Amino acid sequence: AEVSTQSTGYKGEINEQVEIALDAKTDEYINYDKTGNEEYEDSKEVVDKIQDALKCCGVHGIETYTDNTTWVKKHGDELVPASCCDDVETGYCNSTTAAVNDVGCLDKVADTLSDNVGLIVGISLGFILIQIIGVCLGCVLCQRIARDGYKEV
Repeated sequence: AEVSTQSTGYKGEINEQVEIALDAKTDEYINYDKTGNEEYEDSKEVVDKIQDALKCCGVHGIETYTDNTTWVKKHGDELVPASCCDDVETGYCNSTTAAVNDVGCLDKVADTLSDNVGLIVGISLGFILIQIIGVCLGCVLCQRIARDGYKEV
C-alpha cells in the first residue's frame, strides 16, 4: 500500500511539473506564431515534435488553441497547428474537417514519463555510481602520491 501511495504521489508531481512545462511551451509557441520572435522558435519546434510524435494536440486538447484569444484573433477558432493533424505536414489544419488528434498532450507525456520512470532512475543511479567510483579512485591516487612522494618521470 505504501509503494502505491508513493507511486501515486510521484505521478501527481510528474503531472503537475509536465503541465507547467507544457503550458509555458505552448504559450511561447502561440507567441512565436503571433510575433515571429525567434526567441520562441525552439518552443514551436518542441511543441510540434511532441504533438506529432505522441499524436496529441495542446495541453488538454485542441481547446488549448481554439479557446486562446491570441490564437483565435489570428487564426479563428477552427485552425490548429499542423502537428495536431495526421494528414497535414506544415502550417495549420482545420479542426472541423481534418483528422485531428484531439487528445491533450499532458496525459500522454505524463504517462510516457511514468511508464519509463524505472529506466530514468536506473540511468541516473548508474551515473551517480560512476561519479562515486571516480572520486574513490581519485582519493586512492592522492593517497599514493602523498605516501610515495611525487616523482618526476
